[in-house]
This record gives sequence, C-alpha cells and structure tokens, in this order.
Amino acid sequence: MGDTLLRRWLYDDFGLDVVELSPVGYGADLAAQVWRATTATNAYAVKWSGAGTNTGHQVAAYLGDSGLAGVPEVVRTVDDGLWTFHGPKKRLTVTPWVDGVRAAESGLTVEQWAAYGVLLRRVHDAEPPARLRDALPTHSPVDARVPAVAAEVRERLEAPSDAVEAELAALWAEYADTIDVLLISTPPAPTGPRVVCHGDPHLGNVLVADGRLHLIDWDDVVLAPREQDLMFMLGGMGDVSTSTPEQVDAFLAGYGPHPLDHDAVRYYRHVRAREDVVLWSHQALTGPDRADCVRITRGVLAEGLVALAVS
Repeated sequence: MGDTLLRRWLYDDFGLDVVELSPVGYGADLAAQVWRATTATNAYAVKWSGAGTNTGHQVAAYLGDSGLAGVPEVVRTVDDGLWTFHGPKKRLTVTPWVDGVRAAESGLTVEQWAAYGVLLRRVHDAEPPARLRDALPTHSPVDARVPAVAAEVRERLEAPSDAVEAELAALWAEYADTIDVLLISTPPAPTGPRVVCHGDPHLGNVLVADGRLHLIDWDDVVLAPREQDLMFMLGGMGDVSTSTPEQVDAFLAGYGPHPLDHDAVRYYRHVRAREDVVLWSHQALTGPDRADCVRITRGVLAEGLVALAVS
C-alpha cells in the first residue's frame, strides 16, 4: 500500500494530517503492517491488520479509557469509532506512539518484572461491560486455524521443491514423534474461572519507555483462565520470557496471590508450542525470511517450550 493512500485514510478516517510515515518492522504477524505516523504535533502507531478479532481492540480501548497505566489509549475515528475497514476485512487502528524499546531487546530489571506482574494482574482483574465480555472468544483464534495449517505443511513437505523445504522436511522427520504429540495429544482444556487475557503477553509485545512498561498488540485477546497469560512468564520462551528463578519470583510477587493451576499451565504451553512449530514452519514455506524461519523452528523444537510442553 502506498503512502499517499494511507495518508488519505488517516486524514479522512481519523482527522490526522500526517507529515511523515515510517514503516515499523517489528513482529512476526504477516497479516499486519505497522507505521509510525507523525503530524505537526504528535506521533502515532498505525496498524493495518487482518489478524485477531475486533473485540481485542475494544478491550484495549476499554482498558485505556479506564486509565489502566501501561495500556495505550485508542485514537478515535472522526465518527468516534475505534477502527475503520480497508481492503479485505483489514482494520485500520491508531494509538499514540510509545517512544520506547522492546523489552525483548532491552530485558527487564527485577523491579520491572515485578511491575509487569502488577500490570498483568490489573488486566486480569478488569471487569469490562457484559456485552463486551460476552463477545470475547473463549478459544485462541490462532490455535483454531493450526490444524489446517499443519495439514498444509505436511502435504508440502512430502515433496520438497527446494533446499529450504528439504531442510524443513528433514527437521520434521527428526522430530516426528514430538510433533505428533503436539498435534494429536493435547492435554484436557482447563475449566477454571475465565478473565480477560491479552493472549500473547511475551516481551516482544512490551515496550519500555522512561522505565515504564506498555503492553501493546491486543489482537489475540481471549476470555480464559489466567494461566493463558501467566504461562508466558514462567520460562521456556527464551529472551521473550523470564530466564531466572529471581525473575519469575519478582513477576509473581508483583502479580499477587493466585494459586497456579499447573495443569492449565501445561495445557497452554502445549497450545503455544504447537502454534510456534506449525506457524513458523508454514512461514518457512511461504516467506519472508524462509531460512531464518527454519532456524527458529529448530530452536523451538530443540529446547525451551516444546520440551516443557511434552514432558
């Protein structure tokens, strides 16, 4: 999409007279594009996405409007809406630009881990209006499409067409038993009380600005047991999660009292490990950065979350 068209959308839809647009390269979501848009007075994060559901942005707006520190407010359209649609069911949304660094790059101090626990607890303790709560998905939209994507990957790998596909096919053969466990032997789904969960709160979705934390990218919001989110902070996810017992303890101290349901943690680890293996493999077949995606898939299978999920 050209800059001229996007500038027109932002002016017509949000009343923003943009003087500069810069693409932002973060994220593994191929369904989304992100820009930094600057007007004469302010900077904004602009996202054009076909991922997730509309309810995610509604939750983000509710939390931001409620004054929950760490959740960026949502910029309204000229008609006081939360987004507009352009293209095949792709939402255009705008939030104030947070001038910070990804926590996955900078890391968090022990004190910041505790602060992140406080932030995630406040998200989970939020009580949105009944109409919004009732509209939230109770199963991850990402996980729901994994079986079909896995079948496509398996079919493609039966007859590799180039060196990258051959490498991926060899990797799937090497870890065939593990992949079968991930795809077939899902633990029982948890049945505990459900709360508003971000759905993907790893450190790649946390910005650090002036020492304060900001949780972004609310596309995958789901109504689920707290362990849906807490799983991410209990290790096994490399540099986007905790890496020491001290960090885990700090996060849980900030989060406050909650008896962890370890069966639920195991379930959500399994679901996430399956998503990572299948979706990174699919991206290795379809691009971009195909060789890097094979490398990431190997890392997911060889260590970390998969080992915890199938143990």
